[in-house]
Amino acid sequence: MFDSAFSGLTSLFGPVPSLLWWFFGHGGWILFVIIGVWVLFQQYMEEIQSQFMKAQEWVYLNIRVPKTNELSTLAVEQMFAQMHAILSGATFAQKYVEGKVPLWYSLEIISLGGKISFVIRAPKSSKDLVEAAMYAQYPEAEITEIVDYLENLTYDPESPAFEMWGTELVLAADAGLPIKTYREFEHPSAKEKIVDPLRPLFEAMAKVGPHELVAVQIPTLPLADADWKPKGEAKATELIEGAKSKPKPFNLLKVILGIFKPEAPAAPKADKNFSVLSDVEKERVNSVLRKVGKPGYLCKVRLLYVAPKDKYEKSKPSLFIGAFKTLSSANSNGFKANGEVTPKLDYKLSESLEKPYIDYVVAKRKKALFNSFKKRSLGGGAKAYVLNIEELATIYHLPLVAEDTTSSPNVDTVMSKKSQPPVDLPVGEY
Repeated sequence: MFDSAFSGLTSLFGPVPSLLWWFFGHGGWILFVIIGVWVLFQQYMEEIQSQFMKAQEWVYLNIRVPKTNELSTLAVEQMFAQMHAILSGATFAQKYVEGKVPLWYSLEIISLGGKISFVIRAPKSSKDLVEAAMYAQYPEAEITEIVDYLENLTYDPESPAFEMWGTELVLAADAGLPIKTYREFEHPSAKEKIVDPLRPLFEAMAKVGPHELVAVQIPTLPLADADWKPKGEAKATELIEGAKSKPKPFNLLKVILGIFKPEAPAAPKADKNFSVLSDVEKERVNSVLRKVGKPGYLCKVRLLYVAPKDKYEKSKPSLFIGAFKTLSSANSNGFKANGEVTPKLDYKLSESLEKPYIDYVVAKRKKALFNSFKKRSLGGGAKAYVLNIEELATIYHLPLVAEDTTSSPNVDTVMSKKSQPPVDLPVGEY
C-alpha cells in the first residue's frame, strides 16, 4: 500500500521523492536529526540569554565635570583601561544554564535645550567600578545616579508626537586602521598646545534650542585580546606585503588565443618588507600596530535629534555629522554616516509615484533607530567595530578647559569643590 502511494507521488512529482527517500534511507535521517537538535539548541540559548538580560539591572550615572579641566585626554584613556575589567569569562553552567552573556556600557553625550551632560549607562553590578575609574582620574567630578532620560519618550511612526532624525556612524575604511586620535590634536609649538577634538561637537550641541534633544550614544563592549588583535596584526602584515591579488575572471577568448600564442610566464613577485615602504606606508603600519597595542572595545556610534514638529530644523543633523569629520584622516580611517539606516531616501525616477514607498522606508528606519537607541543595543544596522581605548577616549571625554579660558559652552559643571572634613574637627556630645 505504501509502495503504491509512493509510486503515485513519484509519477506525480517526478524523481524528486525517490531521491529524498533514498537519501533518507541511506543515513540522511542523521543529518535531519543533527539539524533539528541544532535548531532547538539555538532556540534554547536565545531563550535563556533573553531571560538573563531581562534580569539585569542598569544604572544611569550623570557626570558633572570640573569647571576647569587641564588634564590630557590620556586620563580618560586610563579610565577606559580600568573599566575594561568588566570583561570576565563564564563557566559552563553560567553560559549554557544561566545564559550569561558579556555586559556592556553605553557612553552618552546629551544636549537638552543646549545644556550638555555626560551620562554612562552601566550594569548595576559595575557601578562601583565606573565611579572608581572616574574619580581616580577626575577627583573633582561629581557623579549622581539619575533615571533614563528616554524613559518616557516613545516614537510611533503612525502618529509621531515629535519629529526625529538619527543615524549611526560607521568606519570609512578597514577597522584595523585607527581613526585620528587626540594625540594628533596636540601642538607643542602653538599657544594652545592641546586642541579638544570634540570642540566642534560641543559647539554644535550648544546651539540646540529649547525643547530640542540631541544625543550621541556609544555602546561599548570590552573585548578579550584574542578576539580582535590577530586580525589587526594580519592587517599590518597585509600592508607590508601588499594585498593579495584577486583572481582574474575567466576569459574564454583569452584562453583560445593562448593556445596559439602562449604568454610568457610572469616573473615571481618579490614580497615587500618594512624597510622598502614609503614614509606614508610605514606610518599606516605603525598606526595599526599602535592600535592593537592597547585594550579594545566593540563599539557603535549613534546620533539622535528630536524636536517638536514646528521647531525641527533640517539643517541641524549636518552640524553633528560634520563634528566627527575632524577625526578622519586620508592616511588611516574616519567616520561616515551609514546610509542604510539613515531615515532618508531619494527617489529614482518619479518623486510623486515613489513617495508612498519612500515614506514607508523612512518611517521604518526612524522606528528602528529610535528603538536601538533606547535599548542601547549593539545590534541593528551595520556590524559593530573595534576601537581601542585611545580611539574611544577621543570620541568620549570631558571638555578640555584651562583656567584662563571660559568653560565649554553650556556644559553641566561642578560649581563648588568638595573636600573631606579635617581629621581634628571637634564633635560635640548630645
